[in-house]
Amino acid sequence: MAELALAALVFAALHLLPATGAREVLIRRIGDPAYMGLFSLASILGLAWMIAAYKSAPASELLWVTGPVLRWATAAAMLLPFILLVLGTTTRNPSSILGKEALKTPHQWNDIFAVTRHPVMWAIAIWAALHLLNRPDLTSALLFGPLGLLAIIGPMRQEIRKREEFGDAWDRFAGQTSFVPFAGILSGKARLHLKELGA
Repeated sequence: MAELALAALVFAALHLLPATGAREVLIRRIGDPAYMGLFSLASILGLAWMIAAYKSAPASELLWVTGPVLRWATAAAMLLPFILLVLGTTTRNPSSILGKEALKTPHQWNDIFAVTRHPVMWAIAIWAALHLLNRPDLTSALLFGPLGLLAIIGPMRQEIRKREEFGDAWDRFAGQTSFVPFAGILSGKARLHLKELGA
């Protein structure tokens, strides 16, 4: 359990470090491509460490009762993060590393980004929450908790950086979309056209 807690702490610190300004300092010193490569490698290693520590951690007491109804309900709900993940990774994403290219083209954002500006991150957050509902123990909380929280906190910080980097182009994108899934559609500022989602 202690190793899992340490792995979760290191993984969280790694992803919160850019908020301290360390990202900009490192990019100035080693360049953006080298920084992204090292950060990606460290993230993969950190995640692998968390998973290995989770597998070897002893089982802990359940915090609440689960059952077949909850398992079936969360299994059905997993369709949403699956759709968000697939469409978020197969559609040109303004929030990605090459997002500037996606913002250059005049676009109405009636595709998956009408649902949320961060479909991949929300897919991870919802996936983590649904798994924690089914495995409500301290061991699982140390794995799914940090992953879910970072999937929300990371994009919040990223939005500030993208607005500074892309200016009006990002503001136009944000004006037609929402951070929270379906909030833009419900408020009327975003319109989802199912035919634009792709296969």
